[in-house]
Amino acid sequence: MNLTTALLAAVCVLSFGLAHAHAEEKKEKPLRIKWESVEGIIQFNVQMKDAGGGIVLDRTVNTNYIDFVLPPGKYQIRIGAINKFEKTSFWTDWDEIEIRKSEKSKIFSNAYAANVGLTIRGGLAYSMILPNLNKKYNDSLLKFQYMAYVGSVGFNFGNSKYINANNVIKYMGIELDGSFCTFDDRYNPTFKSSLSQMTVGINLFFRTQLSIPLQFYLRLGGGAAYTYQKFTKYNIASLTPIPYQVGSIKSLDPYAKIGVSMEINFLYPLSLNIGVDYFNIFYQDETFMSMRYFVMLGVRI
Repeated sequence: MNLTTALLAAVCVLSFGLAHAHAEEKKEKPLRIKWESVEGIIQFNVQMKDAGGGIVLDRTVNTNYIDFVLPPGKYQIRIGAINKFEKTSFWTDWDEIEIRKSEKSKIFSNAYAANVGLTIRGGLAYSMILPNLNKKYNDSLLKFQYMAYVGSVGFNFGNSKYINANNVIKYMGIELDGSFCTFDDRYNPTFKSSLSQMTVGINLFFRTQLSIPLQFYLRLGGGAAYTYQKFTKYNIASLTPIPYQVGSIKSLDPYAKIGVSMEINFLYPLSLNIGVDYFNIFYQDETFMSMRYFVMLGVRI
């Protein structure tokens, strides 16, 4: 019998037992390490020591397993085989094991899966154009071909294991975001146009740290907006409008934005982010202002 091999299997037994040793339980359930019986051996002496080398468990059992309770941490263990003459035939080498506590899974939780503090989101938005360009173009409409596709990657300082944020920093974070949207123009017999717009930018955001799975965001940011406009001018002197000029305009312009949103955390570690952003794109000789109402599904890492 190779007790060292049996000890390696014991780690799996520990993991199974620890799944039931929840932090919120008042009474901790014992853990069990089990190994195969050895012919001619009537007892086993089990010793465990902590990271500092101190013996925390020294017990003799008549079975091929031992039940015990120890706090989470890293330990070393060895087992001595006692024969019928009550002599120790041999000891295994010291093997390392680790005791960990697992928490009960929750449908609603603010926790991040790996405590990195990252949130990756993607979703759709409805863009409402503000004066004066709302006289030329329709809103993005509740149609998929005219909805804005939005996405973001955010880093929350207060939820990252890499940053010790104990002051106002824990409510802050940075975020990269992007979007793509197409607008159709209002009916005009002499002029037909379509507008495609792509934005990429960076935001500074402030996020609450409520104990409930509901958080609120305030974000300020800016970036670059690439706009591509296609147009056709028509001559309506005849019964049938005749196109006489077809062209396009490409433009790369800065933009600024401010927005608020509400985040609902559920099905650990997913989240639903609902909010609105005010965009001001400094487009050519006029400003392209819009309100963007978005819904994004995210995952917290």
